[in-house]
Amino acid sequence: MSAFIDPICVLSAGSLRHAFPAIIAAFGLGTNIPVTLSLGPAGVLRERIEAGEYFDLYASANMAHPRRLNDLNLAADAVCFARNRLCVLARSDLELTTDNFIDVIANPAVKIGTSTPGDDPSGDYAFEVFDRIEAAHPGLGKLLKSRALQLVGGRNSPLTPPGKGGGWLITEGHADLFLSYHSNARLLRDDPALSIVALPTAFSPAVEYGLATRLGANSETQQLAKFVLSKPGQIILAMHGFEPVRSIPA
Repeated sequence: MSAFIDPICVLSAGSLRHAFPAIIAAFGLGTNIPVTLSLGPAGVLRERIEAGEYFDLYASANMAHPRRLNDLNLAADAVCFARNRLCVLARSDLELTTDNFIDVIANPAVKIGTSTPGDDPSGDYAFEVFDRIEAAHPGLGKLLKSRALQLVGGRNSPLTPPGKGGGWLITEGHADLFLSYHSNARLLRDDPALSIVALPTAFSPAVEYGLATRLGANSETQQLAKFVLSKPGQIILAMHGFEPVRSIPA
């Protein structure tokens, strides 16, 4: 069957680099439909689509990008398919906790790493944290934005090798702490040099992942989109540290 079907072309946010291959593999076992996967910062992928790059399914780390493609009549059916949360990955010897987060991050000697706003939703969420801090501590949020080192997720992020992220940046001394997706940080939980710290609730943004299909997408693409939202797809996402949007067994 697969020899007669063009592969479904998926453009996906890089933070899904573990979950989406597992979803695609499970989908293929049940359907024998081929799928190609291209990963990258969701904002950059959206711009590539707007510039004319072909896709069938687009998975973003926010809802804004799929909705924009909807508005431009380049995509349809934008829907939230998973949730995540932002946390802080830090050097263990920084002794960061949720309670002392503001005191530590306000220290001008602490190097703050983030992804790149605009190009990557992770950077947008990090800067939303700073906006929330600004509302509670006038002047501090703006200062944090000016100090933040945008080290990954940009179209011009040569510092970080492919496949490396916040943990590598910290161990290499480029940052003391990094605002990270929980789904990524959890992979480093056994590293004694690093600690994973929850953000204070007041400063924690809502992180929603959005899925959209190309306008006029074929039935195979619609099948894959439905699979992502199905119980098996949601279980796979939960296994990779995401919060499902559908009820699944414990």
